[in-house]
Amino acid sequence: MTFLTSKTSPPANAGLTKAEVVAAYRWLLGREPESEDIVRYALENYENQNELRQALRESEEFVCGISSLVFSRRFPLDLDVNPQPIEVHGDAEAVAGLLAHVEETWSGLGKEDPYWSVITHDNCRLDNFERNQEQFWNSGEQEVVRLERWMERNRMPLPASLTCLEFGCGVGRITRSLCQRFDHVLACDISEAHLQRARQAIPAEVSDKVTFLRTDQLRTLDELPSFDLLFSILVLQHNPPPVMAYILDKLLARLRPGGFAYFQVVTFNRHYRFMLQEYLAAATTEMEMHVLPQRYVFEIAARHHCEAVEVNPDNLTGTIEYVSTTFLLRKA
Repeated sequence: MTFLTSKTSPPANAGLTKAEVVAAYRWLLGREPESEDIVRYALENYENQNELRQALRESEEFVCGISSLVFSRRFPLDLDVNPQPIEVHGDAEAVAGLLAHVEETWSGLGKEDPYWSVITHDNCRLDNFERNQEQFWNSGEQEVVRLERWMERNRMPLPASLTCLEFGCGVGRITRSLCQRFDHVLACDISEAHLQRARQAIPAEVSDKVTFLRTDQLRTLDELPSFDLLFSILVLQHNPPPVMAYILDKLLARLRPGGFAYFQVVTFNRHYRFMLQEYLAAATTEMEMHVLPQRYVFEIAARHHCEAVEVNPDNLTGTIEYVSTTFLLRKA
């Protein structure tokens, strides 16, 4: 049982609903509240969702769950001595063909279940989204706060007067928060269905700060304007390695001198392999996870005079099978 720490002076009327309490338990602990008494306790002792979420994060169940996940990610030192083969380089025609396959997959997902395609949780299914949308949009805010903390601890605060390119904006989950911070956001996505949702998600008072662009062709990457900040989370991992490498190469080429690149990719999986012809023969239109080993990320970064400011494993994939890594680079 998860016991929440009582406040010193419980409010007479907590501003929570039962649905919000249940949603918080599902998102943070991955389960239902164990009893109606627990739900009632939360309703009586927490004024809003932020207080409830903070209490759950401080609970022993949550802390122990995070700790066990961290320890379970420790791999034997010889695990990657004989890695699976991964073809990263391909000619323009092959990369274009792979990108077309990615576009077909994500356009389909954007039409069928757009919010679930961004966060693969049942709360984000179309049928459930309306009652869970606050948590969905708040998760985008948390991603931007994470970026700000990375910048602050490296003593490199970001000015508001910059242009941010968000690669893979999806339905605008993070775009909504980026355009509250920066003068201009160029929000790119491969799927027109996702872009339509993203346009609707931006508050009217800041809509003039966002430009949406569909990046479903290789040429659009060459035509991108220069920018000061690259932001890309939970996007590149869904592209085959040659596409990931190609996109990252083009984006870092357009990053202005002194600018920052903040992005996440999956960098290791002991069972992952990618051979182009094998992949094309067996390709499906389901959501996929792909790997780009770190050495290729650093090769591309060096090519564009980008140095690592901070590199950390991030756990964003929610599974121990994949080692996900967030990079913060700065262009000289």
